[in-house]
Amino acid sequence: MSVVFLSYAHRDHHFADLLALKMKDAGIDVWRDNGSLRPGRDWRRGIEHAISNSVAVVVAISKSSSESSYCTFEWSYALGNGRDLIPLKLEECAVHPRLASIQHLDFSIIGALPWETLVESIREIETNVQREQDLDVPAPSPAGPQEPTDTTARAILAYLNQRGYQAISYERVRQRIDASLTDERLNALVLANPTVFRQARLKTRQPGLAKHQP
Repeated sequence: MSVVFLSYAHRDHHFADLLALKMKDAGIDVWRDNGSLRPGRDWRRGIEHAISNSVAVVVAISKSSSESSYCTFEWSYALGNGRDLIPLKLEECAVHPRLASIQHLDFSIIGALPWETLVESIREIETNVQREQDLDVPAPSPAGPQEPTDTTARAILAYLNQRGYQAISYERVRQRIDASLTDERLNALVLANPTVFRQARLKTRQPGLAKHQP
């Protein structure tokens, strides 16, 4: 069973309970801190372990969670360790700029909660991780990443950043960005942007590209 980590404010526990039930029905397990970790000395270690063993981190965005240092630690730790984030907007509130750059699901409209879309997003991430986690990539160049000038390269980088991905197969680029892009054109794009991308080959031997890691 897939496991996702839920980052939420305890004032939103009713939503957390409902989400856990909905995900269980879909065959997805939800790990959440019910309050037992935080009074102890090792709460941070417990959170880090749970995030590291989750396929994705679901962030319930509300006024309470936006003001919570615990929630901020959870999703920022997840980002720093390459975990995919799925932000859920529970209400209108101020959102951290880093979270605001990731496409969210709107859970603020009662009666129109996109549970199926959430499940599909988790399944997509799970599939992407299985296909693209084990990469055979050359060592990155010493130069730091720069903003690409090519329109297609910018679109690919924006997609990776928006979804929180580190790598993508050429086939997915064609599905999501431009169906006319051949492997040869994508190889040339990677070579033309050595401080932004590097070539990657998936475990299934599918060609792809990965973000440059300085």
